[in-house]
Amino acid sequence: MNEITIAIIVAITVAVIFGIKLWVHWILRFKMDESAILNYLKTSMGEFEHCSIAVISEKTDISTNRVAIVCSKSKLIQKSPEEKESWRLKV
Repeated sequence: MNEITIAIIVAITVAVIFGIKLWVHWILRFKMDESAILNYLKTSMGEFEHCSIAVISEKTDISTNRVAIVCSKSKLIQKSPEEKESWRLKV
């Protein structure tokens, strides 16, 4: 009986550690991608008020799907009301 309890505790501990590792990886990846997008938007603000997903993707080397996800979840980036599929820094 003790061996079963220990095995269950070990399995739960491993699962929790693995879950925390995945969560931290997701947060770090999001923050790195968000930072790259924010830096591009800040440097291009003089030229453009908003940028399309395709342009942001090309300039940051982040896939268009990932750019869309990061921009939609970021609290510092907002969808441009003037252009469809375009983003800008939050005002």
